[in-house]
Amino acid sequence: MKFRLEEIEVPEDNPFKNDALKRQPVVEFLRDLIKQLEGPFVLALDSPWGTGKTTVVRMLRSALKMENIASAYFNAWKEDYVSDPLIPMVAAIDELKVTDSKAKQQFGARMATVRKVASKVAKRGLVAAVKLATMNAVDLEEATEDMISETAGDAVDDVIESFKQEKASLERFREALEKAIQAIQSEESPKPLVFFIDELDRCRPTFAIELLERIKHLFDVNNMVFVLSIDKAQLEAITAAVYGERIDAPEYLRRFIDLEYTLPVAHTKQYTRVLIERHEFNSFFEARKSYSELQYDYDNFVEAFVQLSGVFGMSLRARERCLTRLAVVLTQTQANQYLDPFVCAFLIVVRTVRPVLYKGLISGDISPSELMATVMNLPRGRAFANSRVPTVIEAYLIAGDVDRERGEETRRVLGEQAKHEPITKDTIRAQELVEMLGHVSGRRFRDFSTCYVANKIDLASRVGDDR
Repeated sequence: MKFRLEEIEVPEDNPFKNDALKRQPVVEFLRDLIKQLEGPFVLALDSPWGTGKTTVVRMLRSALKMENIASAYFNAWKEDYVSDPLIPMVAAIDELKVTDSKAKQQFGARMATVRKVASKVAKRGLVAAVKLATMNAVDLEEATEDMISETAGDAVDDVIESFKQEKASLERFREALEKAIQAIQSEESPKPLVFFIDELDRCRPTFAIELLERIKHLFDVNNMVFVLSIDKAQLEAITAAVYGERIDAPEYLRRFIDLEYTLPVAHTKQYTRVLIERHEFNSFFEARKSYSELQYDYDNFVEAFVQLSGVFGMSLRARERCLTRLAVVLTQTQANQYLDPFVCAFLIVVRTVRPVLYKGLISGDISPSELMATVMNLPRGRAFANSRVPTVIEAYLIAGDVDRERGEETRRVLGEQAKHEPITKDTIRAQELVEMLGHVSGRRFRDFSTCYVANKIDLASRVGDDR
């Protein structure tokens, strides 16, 4: 089994080879849109965190490369340790691979100018900030009124001069950058340079805002197209964190973004099955098939986890996290030890996305029936309620109820309901639960305990997976 998965491979010559989320139509639409843009232009790809935006970006880069459109990539989250995003942004463009020898030489020469001016802009910005911060740092006890006036006047003059010099530097930077882009363009069919900014919503708040300001004031040049990968709601929260809650964050962000595109909901069922395969859980379940009671555990687990992921509306990242925890649990389970896959999947998911409900179940404050009723009343719970999975889970949870007396009383009540005339939906459900409880009690591994499974899950959950 694998605890952590490698990045999905996106071959440059076949971007959609491993497209489990069926994103090809989306990527091709974005590719064709970008081909029509001349720049300057800023396109934002909006989708919540953990929904596969980075993979979309990687596929889009490969698709653009097949059209001979150059692109640069910058992960804002990984680079937010620097004070000014300008330098790593220039470095990302500088890393472009140019194959044509003449264009490569011209691009290198012009990027040398870009690097030189960028360094001056970054330094000048730092000096100006220091001067502004220290303008009033005068010892009032020892200074005379004339000294204060003279010092303040000099400081203001210095700041104004710095502003003029910085403005001139910004213009030189834009001119040099535009010439560098021209060096890698075909005269017959000029195409934009596409600059991908990934994980902008995850980086340090001030860094995110500074990066947007740099795009607006420095990179707003012909034939430059930015593609921002964002969680818009989170980016709006970042804006409010920097400027205060009273700011109109959506309106503020519109200053920087020309067009927003919301990624459609992904085909998560198929992706979840692929995730399970990539974790190689079948190797664990295969070793257990010699026990007749356990030969269908793998299929049961896949069915349960796929359904539960959908019911709780879990992000792709949350699904990965749950499967990592499950892998840890399974490594602590011997082949001849019983661990019901339905219950294990259910408890891991609930612990991850509804921790209050999980704690209530384990402490005995919430009964298994109350918990299942809550789950089936979720917006996506109706289809789940009509499958066999919740019946199996509830039967096991009743059998392993931490409150033994309550568990026995639940069995008694269900037995009475199962005999009720006339037959209703509740009667049918009670009959199904009674039948499943009999099956659970008759299994070789009949001493089922919810606490036993929960203890394994709690230990596994201490393993960090905060990507």
